Amino acid sequence: MIRTIVAAALVALPSAALAQTAPSPAASPSASPAANDICSSGLNAVVSRPTQTTSACVVKPNRILIETGYQTQTADVSGGGSYTYQSVPNATIRIGTAMRNVELQVLPPSAIRSAGLTVTSDVGAGVKWQAVSTPTFAFGVDTILTAPTGTDPARSPNALGSANAATYVYNAQVQGSLGKIFGYSAGVGLQYLASAGARYISTVPSLGMSASLPNGFAVVVEGFHATNGEGPATPGHTWFDAALEKVVGNAQFDLNFGVSDRITPAPGVPSVQRRYAGFGISYLIP
Repeated sequence: MIRTIVAAALVALPSAALAQTAPSPAASPSASPAANDICSSGLNAVVSRPTQTTSACVVKPNRILIETGYQTQTADVSGGGSYTYQSVPNATIRIGTAMRNVELQVLPPSAIRSAGLTVTSDVGAGVKWQAVSTPTFAFGVDTILTAPTGTDPARSPNALGSANAATYVYNAQVQGSLGKIFGYSAGVGLQYLASAGARYISTVPSLGMSASLPNGFAVVVEGFHATNGEGPATPGHTWFDAALEKVVGNAQFDLNFGVSDRITPAPGVPSVQRRYAGFGISYLIP
């Protein structure tokens, strides 16, 4: 779950799942809704990775959905100083509850490796409410809290690790079908973040489209914009991402990549452009 907030104090990223690592959670709107409920139309209607917009649908009661993935991201810094880091498992554990249309979320820490050093991200927890679900449309809201349990970013050469403060994220999302093949998703996130303990707010609107393919495959394309894209008082980053998904039984596999525009965080500071690629698996425990 983007699922996205910041890569340790450096950049707003697609990942609703972890506040300090890369993309995540994003829903692939199902294009083939069930007779009564789009959220029951298939696993890809519920899974929130690997794009920015998370699913509007919750996990059904007494079921657990585990979403995990690997990602490598590169920051291209003008004039030198570019670097790459990898993160895993970028996990979100989503638990269906007996409360109507409510799920709980647990966000374990991820390992982030860069320049020969491995650090850990913060842990988090959240709750999602599926407010509306019809045969062709769903609307949901969620909130995520992370606690500063990860590695102090001062120990990382690229300031990766903990935000060194609690972060709070509030999301609203819609998804729907456009006939038997195409679907859409859209969302907006309000992220109360921290960079090495310094507070700032990032708003993240997003819009995605999907197409169902034969044999359980689907493709997703998405664009989103994150204000304060490189931390406090910096310009916003615009991102474009895409994914190929495949559903096999209770599992969804994905390949994903994304690229941002190039921004100059402050006058006299080198410009930065970011790109990432990764893969993941999401598994529903009945």
